[in-house]
Amino acid sequence: MIRQPVLAFAALLALALPAAAETAKADPLRVMSYNIRYDNPSDVPPWPERRPHMARQIAFLAPDIIGLQEALLPMVDALVADLPGYGRYGVGRDDGEAEGETTTVLYRTDRFDLVKAETTWCSKTPNVPSKDYDANLPRTLTRLILREKASGRLLDVRNAHFDHIGAVAREKCAKQIEATPIWPKADIVVLGDFNSGPDSAPYRVLTDDKGLKLADAHTLAKTAFGPRGTFNGFDIAKSGDAIDHIFVSRDTVVIRYGVLTDSFDGKVISDHFPVVADLALPNPR
Repeated sequence: MIRQPVLAFAALLALALPAAAETAKADPLRVMSYNIRYDNPSDVPPWPERRPHMARQIAFLAPDIIGLQEALLPMVDALVADLPGYGRYGVGRDDGEAEGETTTVLYRTDRFDLVKAETTWCSKTPNVPSKDYDANLPRTLTRLILREKASGRLLDVRNAHFDHIGAVAREKCAKQIEATPIWPKADIVVLGDFNSGPDSAPYRVLTDDKGLKLADAHTLAKTAFGPRGTFNGFDIAKSGDAIDHIFVSRDTVVIRYGVLTDSFDGKVISDHFPVVADLALPNPR
Protein backbone atom coordinates (compact mmCIF):
# COMPACT_ATOMS: atom_id res chain seq x y z
CA MET A 1 0.00 0.00 0.00
CA ILE A 2 1.07 3.59 -0.57
CA ARG A 3 2.15 5.29 2.62
CA GLN A 4 0.34 8.21 4.18
CA PRO A 5 2.55 11.07 2.80
CA VAL A 6 0.85 11.01 -0.60
CA LEU A 7 -2.56 11.12 1.03
CA ALA A 8 -1.52 13.99 3.27
CA PHE A 9 -0.09 15.91 0.35
CA ALA A 10 -3.19 15.33 -1.75
CA ALA A 11 -5.43 16.47 1.10
CA LEU A 12 -3.34 19.60 1.45
CA LEU A 13 -3.73 20.22 -2.29
CA ALA A 14 -7.49 19.87 -2.13
CA LEU A 15 -7.88 22.18 0.85
CA ALA A 16 -5.73 25.05 -0.37
CA LEU A 17 -6.36 24.94 -4.10
CA PRO A 18 -9.47 27.09 -4.58
CA ALA A 19 -8.33 30.15 -2.64
CA ALA A 20 -4.79 30.16 -4.05
CA ALA A 21 -5.96 29.59 -7.58
CA GLU A 22 -8.52 32.38 -7.28
CA THR A 23 -5.83 34.73 -6.00
CA ALA A 24 -3.61 33.94 -8.98
CA LYS A 25 -6.58 34.16 -11.40
CA ALA A 26 -5.38 31.13 -13.35
CA ASP A 27 -6.33 27.50 -13.64
CA PRO A 28 -3.90 25.41 -11.56
CA LEU A 29 -1.50 23.12 -13.35
CA ARG A 30 -0.01 20.09 -11.62
CA VAL A 31 3.43 19.05 -12.86
CA MET A 32 5.67 16.18 -11.80
CA SER A 33 9.32 15.33 -12.39
CA TYR A 34 10.16 11.68 -11.82
CA ASN A 35 13.36 9.73 -12.34
CA ILE A 36 11.78 6.28 -12.48
CA ARG A 37 15.09 4.34 -12.57
CA TYR A 38 15.76 2.24 -15.65
CA ASP A 39 14.77 -1.43 -15.71
CA ASN A 40 17.84 -2.98 -14.09
CA PRO A 41 17.12 -6.63 -13.12
CA SER A 42 19.61 -6.46 -10.25
CA ASP A 43 17.78 -3.64 -8.50
CA VAL A 44 15.97 -4.33 -5.25
CA PRO A 45 13.08 -3.88 -5.78
CA PRO A 46 13.18 -4.52 -9.57
CA TRP A 47 11.03 -2.68 -12.09
CA PRO A 48 8.26 -5.33 -12.41
CA GLU A 49 7.69 -5.07 -8.66
CA ARG A 50 7.84 -1.27 -8.63
CA ARG A 51 5.66 -0.65 -11.69
CA PRO A 52 2.13 -1.13 -10.22
CA HIS A 53 2.93 1.04 -7.20
CA MET A 54 4.35 3.78 -9.40
CA ALA A 55 1.29 3.69 -11.64
CA ARG A 56 -1.04 3.95 -8.64
CA GLN A 57 1.01 6.77 -7.15
CA ILE A 58 0.85 8.76 -10.38
CA ALA A 59 -2.84 7.99 -10.91
CA PHE A 60 -3.64 9.16 -7.38
CA LEU A 61 -1.93 12.51 -7.93
CA ALA A 62 -3.21 12.85 -11.53
CA PRO A 63 -0.56 15.30 -12.77
CA ASP A 64 -1.33 17.27 -15.90
CA ILE A 65 2.27 16.96 -17.13
CA ILE A 66 4.97 14.48 -16.13
CA GLY A 67 8.65 14.61 -17.04
CA LEU A 68 10.19 11.13 -16.78
CA GLN A 69 13.91 10.39 -16.65
CA GLU A 70 15.69 7.04 -17.20
CA ALA A 71 12.52 5.85 -18.92
CA LEU A 72 13.23 3.02 -21.34
CA LEU A 73 10.52 2.86 -23.98
CA PRO A 74 9.04 -0.47 -22.76
CA MET A 75 8.69 1.16 -19.34
CA VAL A 76 6.91 4.13 -20.91
CA ASP A 77 4.63 1.73 -22.79
CA ALA A 78 3.78 0.01 -19.52
CA LEU A 79 3.01 3.22 -17.66
CA VAL A 80 0.88 4.60 -20.49
CA ALA A 81 -1.06 1.32 -20.50
CA ASP A 82 -1.58 1.70 -16.75
CA LEU A 83 -2.45 5.41 -17.03
CA PRO A 84 -5.02 5.94 -19.78
CA GLY A 85 -5.57 9.51 -20.89
CA TYR A 86 -1.93 10.53 -21.28
CA GLY A 87 -0.19 11.37 -24.51
CA ARG A 88 3.57 10.87 -24.65
CA TYR A 89 6.68 11.90 -26.52
CA GLY A 90 10.27 10.79 -26.04
CA VAL A 91 13.02 9.05 -28.02
CA GLY A 92 15.92 6.82 -27.06
CA ARG A 93 19.10 8.74 -26.34
CA ASP A 94 21.35 6.21 -28.09
CA ASP A 95 19.85 6.38 -31.59
CA GLY A 96 17.06 8.96 -31.55
CA GLU A 97 14.52 6.18 -31.89
CA ALA A 98 14.06 3.23 -29.55
CA GLU A 99 17.48 2.54 -28.03
CA GLY A 100 18.48 3.77 -24.62
CA GLU A 101 16.86 5.82 -21.91
CA THR A 102 14.42 8.60 -22.73
CA THR A 103 13.38 11.87 -21.15
CA THR A 104 9.75 11.26 -22.07
CA VAL A 105 7.04 13.80 -21.31
CA LEU A 106 3.50 12.64 -20.57
CA TYR A 107 0.58 15.05 -20.82
CA ARG A 108 -3.17 14.85 -20.32
CA THR A 109 -4.83 14.66 -23.69
CA ASP A 110 -8.15 15.89 -22.32
CA ARG A 111 -6.50 19.18 -21.34
CA PHE A 112 -3.80 19.75 -23.97
CA ASP A 113 -3.16 19.52 -27.69
CA LEU A 114 0.38 18.86 -28.85
CA VAL A 115 1.71 21.70 -31.02
CA LYS A 116 5.34 20.65 -31.38
CA ALA A 117 7.71 18.01 -29.99
CA GLU A 118 11.46 17.74 -30.39
CA THR A 119 14.53 16.12 -28.92
CA THR A 120 18.02 17.59 -28.80
CA TRP A 121 21.21 16.22 -27.32
CA CYS A 122 23.45 17.94 -24.79
CA SER A 123 26.42 18.38 -27.11
CA LYS A 124 27.95 20.57 -29.79
CA THR A 125 25.90 18.56 -32.33
CA PRO A 126 22.47 18.75 -30.65
CA ASN A 127 20.43 17.49 -33.59
CA VAL A 128 22.03 14.04 -33.78
CA PRO A 129 22.54 11.37 -31.09
CA SER A 130 25.79 12.40 -29.43
CA LYS A 131 27.65 13.24 -26.26
CA ASP A 132 30.29 15.84 -25.68
CA TYR A 133 32.56 17.58 -23.21
CA ASP A 134 33.21 15.25 -20.24
CA ALA A 135 29.85 13.45 -20.38
CA ASN A 136 29.81 9.75 -19.60
CA LEU A 137 26.64 9.10 -21.60
CA PRO A 138 24.49 10.77 -24.26
CA ARG A 139 21.92 13.05 -22.64
CA THR A 140 18.69 14.31 -24.18
CA LEU A 141 16.52 17.38 -23.77
CA THR A 142 12.87 16.80 -24.61
CA ARG A 143 10.72 19.80 -25.48
CA LEU A 144 6.96 19.94 -26.01
CA ILE A 145 4.81 22.89 -26.91
CA LEU A 146 1.32 22.27 -25.57
CA ARG A 147 -1.86 24.25 -26.10
CA GLU A 148 -4.48 24.19 -23.38
CA LYS A 149 -7.80 23.37 -25.01
CA ALA A 150 -10.00 25.46 -22.76
CA SER A 151 -7.98 28.69 -22.72
CA GLY A 152 -5.62 28.51 -25.70
CA ARG A 153 -2.71 29.03 -23.28
CA LEU A 154 0.64 27.79 -24.60
CA LEU A 155 3.16 25.89 -22.49
CA ASP A 156 6.82 25.39 -23.33
CA VAL A 157 7.69 22.20 -21.41
CA ARG A 158 11.28 20.97 -21.22
CA ASN A 159 12.52 17.80 -19.57
CA ALA A 160 16.18 16.95 -18.99
CA HIS A 161 18.50 14.41 -17.43
CA PHE A 162 22.01 15.81 -16.96
CA ASP A 163 25.09 13.63 -16.89
CA HIS A 164 26.04 12.03 -13.57
CA ILE A 165 29.80 12.26 -14.19
CA GLY A 166 30.64 15.27 -16.35
CA ALA A 167 30.57 18.58 -14.45
CA VAL A 168 31.36 20.53 -17.62
CA ALA A 169 28.68 18.63 -19.52
CA ARG A 170 26.09 19.48 -16.87
CA GLU A 171 26.87 23.18 -17.02
CA LYS A 172 26.90 23.18 -20.83
CA CYS A 173 23.54 21.40 -20.87
CA ALA A 174 22.08 24.05 -18.56
CA LYS A 175 23.39 26.74 -20.89
CA GLN A 176 21.84 24.91 -23.83
CA ILE A 177 18.45 25.05 -22.14
CA GLU A 178 18.97 28.74 -21.35
CA ALA A 179 19.96 29.54 -24.93
CA THR A 180 16.65 28.32 -26.38
CA PRO A 181 14.13 31.18 -26.20
CA ILE A 182 10.69 30.58 -24.77
CA TRP A 183 8.08 29.78 -27.40
CA PRO A 184 6.19 32.97 -28.32
CA LYS A 185 3.45 33.83 -25.80
CA ALA A 186 4.10 30.62 -23.86
CA ASP A 187 4.73 29.92 -20.19
CA ILE A 188 7.73 27.74 -19.46
CA VAL A 189 8.19 24.74 -17.17
CA VAL A 190 11.54 22.95 -16.97
CA LEU A 191 11.56 19.53 -15.34
CA GLY A 192 14.35 17.08 -14.73
CA ASP A 193 17.02 15.19 -12.90
CA PHE A 194 19.82 17.70 -13.15
CA ASN A 195 22.32 15.78 -11.02
CA SER A 196 22.98 19.24 -9.59
CA GLY A 197 22.10 20.76 -6.25
CA PRO A 198 21.19 24.36 -5.41
CA ASP A 199 24.86 25.28 -4.88
CA SER A 200 26.00 23.99 -8.28
CA ALA A 201 26.99 25.81 -11.47
CA PRO A 202 24.14 24.32 -13.58
CA TYR A 203 21.56 25.41 -11.00
CA ARG A 204 23.02 28.92 -10.99
CA VAL A 205 22.91 29.04 -14.79
CA LEU A 206 19.23 28.09 -14.82
CA THR A 207 18.26 30.61 -12.14
CA ASP A 208 20.47 33.59 -13.05
CA ASP A 209 19.30 36.91 -14.48
CA LYS A 210 20.21 36.02 -18.03
CA GLY A 211 18.29 34.04 -20.61
CA LEU A 212 15.07 32.48 -19.38
CA LYS A 213 15.10 34.06 -15.88
CA LEU A 214 13.80 30.95 -14.15
CA ALA A 215 13.20 30.21 -10.48
CA ASP A 216 13.16 26.95 -8.56
CA ALA A 217 9.52 26.16 -7.79
CA HIS A 218 10.58 25.13 -4.29
CA THR A 219 11.79 28.65 -3.51
CA LEU A 220 8.53 30.17 -4.76
CA ALA A 221 6.21 27.72 -3.05
CA LYS A 222 3.60 29.02 -0.65
CA THR A 223 3.57 25.57 0.95
CA ALA A 224 6.33 22.92 0.74
CA PHE A 225 5.98 19.29 1.79
CA GLY A 226 8.51 16.49 2.25
CA PRO A 227 12.30 16.49 2.44
CA ARG A 228 14.49 18.81 0.40
CA GLY A 229 16.57 15.91 -0.95
CA THR A 230 15.34 13.71 -3.80
CA PHE A 231 17.91 10.94 -4.35
CA ASN A 232 17.40 7.96 -2.03
CA GLY A 233 19.46 5.22 -3.72
CA PHE A 234 16.72 2.69 -2.86
CA ASP A 235 17.21 3.44 0.84
CA ILE A 236 13.86 4.27 2.44
CA ALA A 237 15.55 6.22 5.24
CA LYS A 238 17.55 8.47 2.92
CA SER A 239 16.59 11.57 0.96
CA GLY A 240 20.11 12.46 -0.20
CA ASP A 241 20.88 15.41 -2.42
CA ALA A 242 18.32 17.75 -3.96
CA ILE A 243 19.10 17.05 -7.62
CA ASP A 244 15.59 16.82 -9.13
CA HIS A 245 13.93 20.16 -9.75
CA ILE A 246 11.06 22.04 -11.32
CA PHE A 247 11.94 25.47 -12.74
CA VAL A 248 9.34 28.06 -13.74
CA SER A 249 9.10 31.71 -14.72
CA ARG A 250 9.56 34.01 -11.74
CA ASP A 251 6.04 35.41 -12.02
CA THR A 252 4.51 31.94 -11.63
CA VAL A 253 2.54 31.38 -8.43
CA VAL A 254 3.61 28.06 -6.92
CA ILE A 255 0.68 27.00 -4.77
CA ARG A 256 2.36 23.88 -3.38
CA TYR A 257 5.57 21.92 -3.86
CA GLY A 258 6.22 18.41 -2.61
CA VAL A 259 8.89 15.73 -2.58
CA LEU A 260 6.93 12.49 -2.15
CA THR A 261 8.49 9.71 -0.08
CA ASP A 262 5.91 6.99 -0.72
CA SER A 263 6.84 3.35 -0.30
CA PHE A 264 5.37 -0.15 -0.33
CA ASP A 265 6.26 -3.01 2.01
CA GLY A 266 9.16 -0.94 3.31
CA LYS A 267 10.55 -0.34 -0.20
CA VAL A 268 10.77 2.88 -2.16
CA ILE A 269 9.14 3.10 -5.59
CA SER A 270 12.25 4.45 -7.33
CA ASP A 271 15.76 5.47 -6.35
CA HIS A 272 14.59 9.09 -6.70
CA PHE A 273 11.61 10.61 -4.96
CA PRO A 274 9.28 12.38 -7.40
CA VAL A 275 8.84 16.15 -7.25
CA VAL A 276 5.35 17.63 -7.68
CA ALA A 277 4.20 21.24 -7.89
CA ASP A 278 0.84 22.93 -8.33
CA LEU A 279 1.23 26.08 -10.40
CA ALA A 280 -1.07 29.02 -11.01
CA LEU A 281 0.41 30.42 -14.18
CA PRO A 282 0.08 34.09 -15.15
CA ASN A 283 -2.84 34.98 -17.36
CA PRO A 284 -2.27 33.90 -20.99
CA ARG A 285 0.43 36.08 -22.47
